Amino acid sequence: MTATTTDQHHGTLPAGFLRGFATASYQIEGGHDQDGRKPSVWDVALKDKDNGDVACNSYNMIEEDIALLKSLGANVYRFSISWSRIVPLGGRNDPVEPRGIAHYSKFIDRLIEEGITPFVTLFHWDLPYALQERYGGFRATGEQREELLLDWDRYVRVCFEAFGDRVKHWITHNEPLSYVYCHFAFTDDYKLDEKWTVGKNILITHARAVDIYRKEFQRPDTVIGIALQSEWVEPIDDSQAAKDAAQRGMDVSIGWFADPIYLGKPNATVEKLAPGAYDFTEAEWAILRGSSDFFGINHYSTQLATGKIITEDPPIINTMFGSIEMTQEPGGVPIGHRGHDGHPYTVPWGFYKLLKYIHATWTNAGVSYIHKDIPTYVTENGYAEQDERQYTFEERINDKNRVNYFEGYLAALVGAVQEGVPVAGYMAWSLLDNLEWTSGYKPCFGVTVVDMDGGTFKRTPKSSGLYIKRFFDEAVASKA
Repeated sequence: MTATTTDQHHGTLPAGFLRGFATASYQIEGGHDQDGRKPSVWDVALKDKDNGDVACNSYNMIEEDIALLKSLGANVYRFSISWSRIVPLGGRNDPVEPRGIAHYSKFIDRLIEEGITPFVTLFHWDLPYALQERYGGFRATGEQREELLLDWDRYVRVCFEAFGDRVKHWITHNEPLSYVYCHFAFTDDYKLDEKWTVGKNILITHARAVDIYRKEFQRPDTVIGIALQSEWVEPIDDSQAAKDAAQRGMDVSIGWFADPIYLGKPNATVEKLAPGAYDFTEAEWAILRGSSDFFGINHYSTQLATGKIITEDPPIINTMFGSIEMTQEPGGVPIGHRGHDGHPYTVPWGFYKLLKYIHATWTNAGVSYIHKDIPTYVTENGYAEQDERQYTFEERINDKNRVNYFEGYLAALVGAVQEGVPVAGYMAWSLLDNLEWTSGYKPCFGVTVVDMDGGTFKRTPKSSGLYIKRFFDEAVASKA
């Protein structure tokens, strides 16, 4: 796929297409101890580092963020609810915090009043620290796992009861693959093999949330699902070894979670690597199969599989893809423009191939567990320039490499839609330059500069945010 100008995309996306931006609570809200909020695992892990104590101050800047969204043409906003604001100590017998509920309720109301659809994530990694202390959070096994499941059930039910009359789009978990590795940041004794336990608990908590929602809260015009992640993994050449390695990378990075949800069965590669990864009861399988009304995908870049498997002490990034050897600079030549510390490289053709692969593998009526086409929502996609925070204000605003990234990736999205992939929405990451977890504030993925140094937190859109607006103004049909 090659980048084209927006007028060449005129009317290529359906009317009602959701276009907007994505964020996560801990990364933007700040207000770490306001209105009864208690610490999450990240408050503790990042206490003496770049952290989310203040972040972008979004907890106190509802109106500014909504005005920003409107100025960028958004009709959807993906954000997450902080468990630590709703049930500060996390557990099913712990008090619910009405001030936290009131905050999100007001925010949801204001979004809807301004014509912006709230797309709400229930869990974007910020587990209440009390639950991590109590039973290890998502590492829990045995009787402690039952505690996790019941605490989770209570939390999601409180959210559905408080906001479900207005929120029509729900995400249970964000990026399970990344979250299983996040535990190294906040768990001193985490062992790599525990990722299979965490992954299993994510799958079943996802399924339980969907089951509760469908039985008690879902209406004909509402949907619930999960946001998975994947790089596209391309064979470096036509060798069978490279093709097999690329498939192994896709199986482990996304098939691990997508196969049970969308196909109703284990992923064979994952099951071979970890026989206990899908050790569910039949009752659990019954609610897991078909437990998503859409396919949420977070995507940033592409990897090339060389055909080799790393058998001794593979780097973490490689274990996320089944310990295959990968490169983004074959022969020293970058696969695309290199972003901040190599995340991401600009490779729009990989995005096109991924969208096609998702539809062929999981979401078309011929393969999906529910035997009907399932829409895809791009729930994250974005770019960070190398050391952008060190640039002058004018250089940060005129972010030409991010514009080039979005130009290519949005063209790729249109290409996939024109070839029959049912993409129903796109949310760029991120609305704001925010906290990027253990990487701190150094990487800038936002389409908006936030004045943190001056203490005003003034939001100033970059050229990329304005480009996204212009693109969708042209690409989305005005009527069906």
